[in-house]
Amino acid sequence: MFDVERDWNEFPKFRHNLWTTFADNPDLTYLTVSHGKFEVLTSDAREFLKIRGFCTGHNSVDQISEKSGFSSAKVREIVDSLAAGDMLRRKARPFRDLDPLEVQGMLLAAAGIWAEQLRETHIAVEVFNGDVSHRVAIGWLLETYHYIKAFPSAIDIAAGAASGELRSVMEEYANQERGHEQFVEDTLVRLGLTRDEVRTSTPLVTTRLIDLLMKEMFVTTPQAALLVAAIVEADDFEEDELPSLSRQFTQHYGVDQDALDPLFRHSMIDAELGHGELAERYRHLLTFGNEHELNDMVNKLHDLKHAFDAQKLEIKEYYSREGNYFPRQVVDYFAI
Repeated sequence: MFDVERDWNEFPKFRHNLWTTFADNPDLTYLTVSHGKFEVLTSDAREFLKIRGFCTGHNSVDQISEKSGFSSAKVREIVDSLAAGDMLRRKARPFRDLDPLEVQGMLLAAAGIWAEQLRETHIAVEVFNGDVSHRVAIGWLLETYHYIKAFPSAIDIAAGAASGELRSVMEEYANQERGHEQFVEDTLVRLGLTRDEVRTSTPLVTTRLIDLLMKEMFVTTPQAALLVAAIVEADDFEEDELPSLSRQFTQHYGVDQDALDPLFRHSMIDAELGHGELAERYRHLLTFGNEHELNDMVNKLHDLKHAFDAQKLEIKEYYSREGNYFPRQVVDYFAI
């Protein structure tokens, strides 16, 4: 077990929940869980978020009251309202009693939630909205170059750890992804960098972290690569939005209208290959030998999503800081 089994009504702990408020309708917040999406008044959402951090299963309702400043009655009211929406953490069942089809459906639902959150929070959103500097926008593309370049080697590890049909699927996936960093390199050249500058640059620590987290996960649960594809490939651009994105990028950063064409071409190739649908197509391969293997993979998938959040912060911090090398340089023996 990953945690102590408790009475979740008395020691509240909730199912994985995401809360999103959009600027065009700030009075409503959207609560996303694996079994659906709900509209909540933002005022009610804020009340819950004030106690959420204490709802770890280690604090009673009275302890949450003491730590949050809310009355016990108010905490109980919030907990009961969420319990009515099936938000309390589910009671653990023996692994042998889990229905494989239920497990597959739940994993696909979780991947869908994290894919949606990544689309909404990815740094690309801020780039195309013009909320970052030209240098940060280029920095995002440099990190995208390194991420895409490393990705096939992570899938190779999944292929090496897999067998049978899953191995064949992973080998094909890796081969289809290989060399795709060329599209981002071509984009960066159009934006003023030289090929030598791009190829000799080194990724930020969080970009390396994303790669390492995937490799760590795939060596023990290669089937996780299907769910990673469902999360990260869903972040690709939609074809009908490309002209608008090109105009926005040109307007905000003063570049040629066709500067992003190679990047968008890569996105369309991935869409045609159907990588975002791999998990659904091969859901029957999402099988697990024991409870630890399943739980460990889910936790690492969640870590991976947060690694992209951390990458966003590091891209903005590194590429906006005066004096940092641009592109980031390798520090080898002769540099010290």
